[in-house]
Amino acid sequence: MNPLVAAMVKFAILGTAGEVVAKLITKSKISITKIIHSAISWAILGVIIKYAFIGFNGFVHELVNHHYLPSGKIYEAFFKSFFTNAMFGPWLVIIHRFLDNLPKLKIPTEGLKGAMLTLLWFWVPAHTITFSLPGEWQITLAAVWSFVLGLILGIFANLKKKKEVNNA
Repeated sequence: MNPLVAAMVKFAILGTAGEVVAKLITKSKISITKIIHSAISWAILGVIIKYAFIGFNGFVHELVNHHYLPSGKIYEAFFKSFFTNAMFGPWLVIIHRFLDNLPKLKIPTEGLKGAMLTLLWFWVPAHTITFSLPGEWQITLAAVWSFVLGLILGIFANLKKKKEVNNA
């Protein structure tokens, strides 16, 4: 299968599944229209992410070759993750927000800070693991991480909702 099509399919399925599970956990409304829109958005993100992974792999490879970064599998995996999330991550968050809200023709700023913080506490460690794997597994694991993050965020949103109800 074409690697870009494979990235589209993996992200469309797993990214959307993460959102659906998060909605189920928080007992939020789920519509088939939203699921289709989400799958299309995730498919687009999958292609963008595939390009970024290839590009930052080359970026870090060249920095190591020029002795600007230490060599070694774990160092290189960390720096690929760090640079991908530091230089590309914020743009991906904004693009994701834009695609999610395309029908509304706006980019919501609510929750944007929290979304950016996931780059530090979730994505840098997760992608360090991702980039330590062979290239053919990296997009698959990145899509799985999208599902996992949706699950984590759904659980935290549910706990926050319960806490607010208990404090009321």
